[in-house]
Amino acid sequence: MKIHDFINQVDNQSVNMPFIEKLEHSYGVKLIEYVGKVLSMNPNGEFFKSDDILKLLSHEEILKAPNELNVDFVGLKLIPILDTGDNDYIVFDIENNNWCKFNIVDSIKFKQRQSLGEFFRK
Repeated sequence: MKIHDFINQVDNQSVNMPFIEKLEHSYGVKLIEYVGKVLSMNPNGEFFKSDDILKLLSHEEILKAPNELNVDFVGLKLIPILDTGDNDYIVFDIENNNWCKFNIVDSIKFKQRQSLGEFFRK
């Protein structure tokens, strides 16, 4: 699947409430519905057809991300969603209610956007 097709299908996706509730409890946050829909698209993760590395994280990867990636996503109030390679992730920033890229080595947020689709517009 291409990322543009994925984004176009999000609005029609139902929310996987058992997973979202578990994630909200683990991260100590309340997610907006759109983020819940994105996270409900494919529980097993997915590689997208793209020129660059682009992978939707699985539910298990998202829940284990703080330990596996050695990043305090909970304290930072960031939900890692897409792996874009080079230690960069597209995350949802709960505190600022927006999307951004986050580098897990340098612990910096950059390229803040109001919507997920803005990362992929040409």
